[in-house]
Amino acid sequence: MWKFKPFAQKEPAGLEGRYLEIGSLKVQVRNVIAEGGFSSVYSAQDTTHPSKQYALKHMICNDEESLELVMKEISVLKSLKGHPNVVTLYAHGILDMGRGKKEALLAMEFCGKSLVEVLESRGGGAGYFEEKQVLTVFRDVCNDVFAMHCQSPRIAHRDLKAENLLLSSDGQWKLCDFGSVSTNHKVFERAEEMGIEEDNIRKHTTPGYRAPEMWDLFRREVISEKVDIWVCHVITLFNFS
Repeated sequence: MWKFKPFAQKEPAGLEGRYLEIGSLKVQVRNVIAEGGFSSVYSAQDTTHPSKQYALKHMICNDEESLELVMKEISVLKSLKGHPNVVTLYAHGILDMGRGKKEALLAMEFCGKSLVEVLESRGGGAGYFEEKQVLTVFRDVCNDVFAMHCQSPRIAHRDLKAENLLLSSDGQWKLCDFGSVSTNHKVFERAEEMGIEEDNIRKHTTPGYRAPEMWDLFRREVISEKVDIWVCHVITLFNFS
């Protein structure tokens, strides 16, 4: 299951069955595999190599803010390309729709299930992981976080959660959805900048996974990449629940 943060008004896509060129890729769009409030993800088949399948993320950007978030996600995926625990971005395209609107298409590595779906599929009393499996997830998440935090400037994902961890065909856990990332690490002092940051936190993070310092900016604690470290612990507890 793919979960993507909403950041632009969704419009009817109707991509099923269409043949598209995205960069150097030629694909046929299959069925919708996930839908958020403002984005859709399709399975897509490579027309040159039919055995190759992609996850095609489709977004309509109605303003500069939403386009900026898309470009930020593309930039992060490029910088982390080749990492074994990050979904691979194979190609992307930004199309001008006129009247200030843009259409974004991201062809990414296809992964069958999210961590949530894997746990739910176990069912009954087995709906949790054994210790070894929990440690495997924890290791892969830590590898993701380490890679992001070693970038310059340091990248905070800010929306790490079980829904954004996908199981690849080779058994690796891979992180997706980088639309919430931030490199703005600081103490927010003024009321105006606090208001802006609170709005960003509300729109681009998930309440159950937020680090304590993100809940009350008036405590004037540094909001940094360390918020991801908090979530590593939360996800570990989630796997035992």
